[in-house]
Amino acid sequence: MVTKLKEQNGSLLQDDPVEKTKSLISALNYVSRDLLLPFHLYDSVSSIYHGSLSDASPPPPEKILTPYGGDLMSEFEDALSKQRQNYESASRLTELEEIRRISHIQHRLSQLEGLPSTRGQELQEKCLFELYDLKLRELQRKVRAEVSSEYWLRLNCARPDSQLYDWGMMRLPRPLYGVGDPFAMEANDHFRNKRDAERLLRLQEEEKNLIETTQRKFFAEVLNAVREFQLQIQVSQRRRKQRNDSVQAWHGRQRQRATRAEKLRIMALKSDDQEAYMKLAKESKDEKLTLFLEETNNILVSLGAVAQRQKDAKLSEGINILKGSDSDLSEVDSPEDVHPDQDIEIIESDNNDDSNDLLKGQRQYNLAIHSIQEKVTKQPSLFQGGELRSYQLEGLQWMVSLYNNDYNGILADEMGLGKTIQTIALIAYLLENKNVPGPHLIVAPKAVLPNWENEFATWAPSIVAFLYDGSKEKRNEIKARIAEEGKFNVLMTHYDFILKDKGFLRKIDWNYIIVDEGHRLKNHECALARTLVTVYRIKRRLLLTGTPIQNSLQELWSLLNFLLPQIFNSVQNFEEWFNSPFAERGNASLTDEEELLIINRLHMVIRPFLLRRKKKEVEKFLPGKTQVVLKCDMSAWQKLYYKQVTDVGRVGLHTGNGRSKSLQTLSMQLRKCCNHPYLFVGGDYDMWKKPEIVRASGKFELLDRLLPKLKRAGHRILLFSQMTRLIDLLEIYLTLNDYKYLRLDGTTKTDQRGILLKQFNEPDSPYFMFLLSTRAGGLGLNLQTADTVIIFDSDWNPQMDQQAEDRAHRIGQKKEVRVFVLVSIGSIEEVILERAKQKMGIDAKVIQAGLFNTTSMVKSQDRREMLEEIMSKGTSSLGTDVPSEREINRLAARTDDEFWMFEQMDEERRQKENYRTRLMEDKEVPEWAFTSQTQEDESKTSKCHFGSVTGKRKRKEAVYSDSLSELQWMEAMESEEEDGSK
Repeated sequence: MVTKLKEQNGSLLQDDPVEKTKSLISALNYVSRDLLLPFHLYDSVSSIYHGSLSDASPPPPEKILTPYGGDLMSEFEDALSKQRQNYESASRLTELEEIRRISHIQHRLSQLEGLPSTRGQELQEKCLFELYDLKLRELQRKVRAEVSSEYWLRLNCARPDSQLYDWGMMRLPRPLYGVGDPFAMEANDHFRNKRDAERLLRLQEEEKNLIETTQRKFFAEVLNAVREFQLQIQVSQRRRKQRNDSVQAWHGRQRQRATRAEKLRIMALKSDDQEAYMKLAKESKDEKLTLFLEETNNILVSLGAVAQRQKDAKLSEGINILKGSDSDLSEVDSPEDVHPDQDIEIIESDNNDDSNDLLKGQRQYNLAIHSIQEKVTKQPSLFQGGELRSYQLEGLQWMVSLYNNDYNGILADEMGLGKTIQTIALIAYLLENKNVPGPHLIVAPKAVLPNWENEFATWAPSIVAFLYDGSKEKRNEIKARIAEEGKFNVLMTHYDFILKDKGFLRKIDWNYIIVDEGHRLKNHECALARTLVTVYRIKRRLLLTGTPIQNSLQELWSLLNFLLPQIFNSVQNFEEWFNSPFAERGNASLTDEEELLIINRLHMVIRPFLLRRKKKEVEKFLPGKTQVVLKCDMSAWQKLYYKQVTDVGRVGLHTGNGRSKSLQTLSMQLRKCCNHPYLFVGGDYDMWKKPEIVRASGKFELLDRLLPKLKRAGHRILLFSQMTRLIDLLEIYLTLNDYKYLRLDGTTKTDQRGILLKQFNEPDSPYFMFLLSTRAGGLGLNLQTADTVIIFDSDWNPQMDQQAEDRAHRIGQKKEVRVFVLVSIGSIEEVILERAKQKMGIDAKVIQAGLFNTTSMVKSQDRREMLEEIMSKGTSSLGTDVPSEREINRLAARTDDEFWMFEQMDEERRQKENYRTRLMEDKEVPEWAFTSQTQEDESKTSKCHFGSVTGKRKRKEAVYSDSLSELQWMEAMESEEEDGSK
């Protein structure tokens, strides 16, 4: 049958070429797939190559089939091997094509990498782009394959995650028969290696997942533990914060209660509501405050007892206090618990009901002083110069009350409120209503005596008032006139003649002694105070002062001791009253309430004897006063002298021998440097140089810009200075610039002072400026026709500058007063100004830290420390932060129109001067000013002079008592009078 089948196939193949071609194509397909040929296809292909086998008689099958099959297989394999040499399979061709492509790419890469860099830029860029493309080919192939694979899976797999694993790889290969086993073994090895690799990869992935899971669990547990720990900490912190907030809130509420209570007590003190303050003090249960109030009460009780005892003693001596029966008098009964035998010392409080009344002492004290009251409703008819203002009438009533109760007092109204007029009204009232013609003695500074004389002539012309002043012959005439007539009401003189002519003046029984500028008695050891107390016969005393407290409580006690020596007899007790309650605190600062309480305590003591009103309280329609600090730079000459003084303590002078001059008082020399370098040069130096006198000083340069503006605006000026030599320089400057002026200083005679005041105050006075020295011209002068005050150099005592300012800002002033304080930037003057601000707090508060230790060593130590600070700073801050001209104009102008006028004047001046520098430069300073010390002996002298600054020479303690005997004083006064007459 097999033979028959072969014969049929062979006959078909030999007869039909199409069948032959199909057989060959089928065999080619198997071969190209590396698969074994089926037997029938193998026979068909073999018959095509070897021809038909029907002609031969085949041997028996069991004998022929095997050799025939072996020969055919070997022949077919030979044919295949021959065909394979000439033909390659598709996979081989693809592999070869890939190899050729890779080889071509590698060759191209080597070519591109080896290209030289000297080719054109465009060609070079193309080669680089091609090189980068070839290097990225493999990466692009992988990316595209992955993208294609994912895309195919997404399209063809309903569940890609479950179909990514090829389960067909796990099937065993089918048994293949035919061509041979090498193909099957190779396939099995390939499949097995792939399965092993997948299994290994799966195991590694599982192990990795297990490790990651374990790590995640561990870290999760750690994080949970951290969160729990942090949560516990937060809970603990929250509880602690709540507890602390509660504690702080409780303390805050307590502080608020205490603060509210303290504010209420301070308000009660400021409003002088003693009953409310005592009630609040008891509620606070503050032991210190309660003890302080009890001590104050005891002090006032003792003072009231002393005052009552003094009054009873005078009544027992037969002194008739009320010499007129027409007055409207009412007597207030003295309290029963004030016993005349009480001691001056502080009374210990008893444990009874009266000790709880902390106001008892104040009531007893006030009733003891002003027990007899008289109401003054109108001014005396002898007072004809005008109508007293309401507050002046109240002042008259207060002074009359002191007279009725036989006490002395201090009229301390602010400067410019008419203390002189109120005093004249008192004298007229006593003469008219009390039948007390006098005589009264008025002691005043020499500068204000003409003002007193003019005021008596104006307001009370019927009162006989003599001015005891002038030469010896003139005073003798007054003595003779007094001896002949014997009747006069008032005698006016100054401090010098109280001492010089006490032999004549003490013979008169004075009813009242009135001391103008009474703060001159602030030292109870001075000759004037001793003479008035021990030599003169005086019934009553009255002090007039605008500055009752200038530096210390000791000075205030001196005034009270002069007025009431039986009550204020010990300065030590007086200081202990105000120091003892808080002395244990040492240098620690007092609270506001404690300061106000001490102030209130002081007011309680001095209130019955002191009356003080301020302008802002009583004169609502008085124009305002504005103080402006104008800071200016220093010239190169001034800076050179300032540096020489701070460095070596000497300056170069125009002496002709190229030597310098040693200086002693450093603070004064530094102030002279700030004012003008001409203050150091001798009289042989030509000072009448108009450009140089201005450009050599920063202050003169500022005045040269300011004065023309003020003159064009219609203002009149009072200029105050501490130095008479500087006033001489100002006279030269004013003369060079054709300004009309007047001058008043300590050398001006008394009779000339009144003439100068009259000339300046005339309605059509041609004088633009009044030059005054601060000490001589700042007391008791009425110059309200001027509306501008210039403080050229500030005084160490701010009260002196305050008095100078009030020469213009007083009753009768109709314009706003502008006060200009000239200060050199970065110099000692800024320190003086700052200290002045601190001292002004004494007048406002009446107390501050410096008052608790009032010895002279404290003052000298403070001054020394300040000077050492200035010397160490040197000239480092000179000329910094100089204000511009626009800023100065804004400060100086009173209105916007004035400001724009000042701006226009500055522009005109700058164009006229061709915009040159206003101050002297280094190259313009004279060469002799650079002279420095060269000799050793001069250096030693300088060290001796400046030991107080360096600490090598101990400073002597200041002694305020007079060192001259009475005989030496009289001889000095006689020689001074002879020199003045010559």
